[in-house]
Amino acid sequence: MPETRRCTYTSDPVIADGHLDEPGWAAAEVLEFFVPVSGAPVISRTDGRMLWDDNFLYAGFHARDRDVWSYQTEHDCPTCHEDVLELFFMPDEASGVYYNFEINALGTVYDACNRPPYQAGGASMIRWQQWDCQDLGVGIHVEGAINDLDVEDEFWQLEIAVPFASLPTVDGPPAPGDRWRFHLSRYDYSIYLPEGRELSSTAHLSKCDFHYFQDWDVLEFQS
Repeated sequence: MPETRRCTYTSDPVIADGHLDEPGWAAAEVLEFFVPVSGAPVISRTDGRMLWDDNFLYAGFHARDRDVWSYQTEHDCPTCHEDVLELFFMPDEASGVYYNFEINALGTVYDACNRPPYQAGGASMIRWQQWDCQDLGVGIHVEGAINDLDVEDEFWQLEIAVPFASLPTVDGPPAPGDRWRFHLSRYDYSIYLPEGRELSSTAHLSKCDFHYFQDWDVLEFQS
C-alpha cells in the first residue's frame, strides 16, 4: 500500500550545491530506500528528503557508494546505465501526466514530462513535446574520487530544485494539504555488489519498474 510522506515547507533559501547543509533539510522527513518486489533492505544505503517553497520542489539524496562512477555528459542520454539518482512525481492522477528526473554522479540530467498512453510496464511512450525543465537546479557532491577504482569512495549527494513555473501541467506552487504521487529511486552499479547492480526506491514497488506509478507513495505538502 502507498504510504504518505511529508514534504515540509521551508522559508530558508536552498542552494542546489549537493551539500544538503541548509536548515530545512534537517527538519525534513528521512525516506529510506528498499529493493523492488522483495522490499529487502538495500546494500548501498540511500537516504532521501523532500522540501518545497513558493518557487521550487526540492529533493535531496545521500547515497553511500564505495565506487562512484558516471561518464555520460550529454543531456537526456540514458543516465540509468550508470550510477544515478532519480525523482518521479505525478501532480494529478486524473491527468496521468508524470515527470521524471534521472541524474548521474556528474550532474548529467535526463528529464521528461510523460503523458498517456503508456506501454506495458507503465513507462510512457509519449514525452511532452520533448520537454526540458528550464531553470532546473542540480548540485552534486562526491566524497571520494569519481571514476577512480584505486580509491574507495564514501558517498555522493544530489540536490535537485525543480521550478514549479517550468512544469507545464502545474499552475503555480501547491497549497498545504495538496497530495502528489511520487517516489525517489536509485541505480547503483558497483564491483562491490554481489550482482554488480542494485535498484532501490523509497516506495514498496510490486514490480521492478520505476515508472509503475500505481505503487508510488503520496507526497503531502505541509506548511
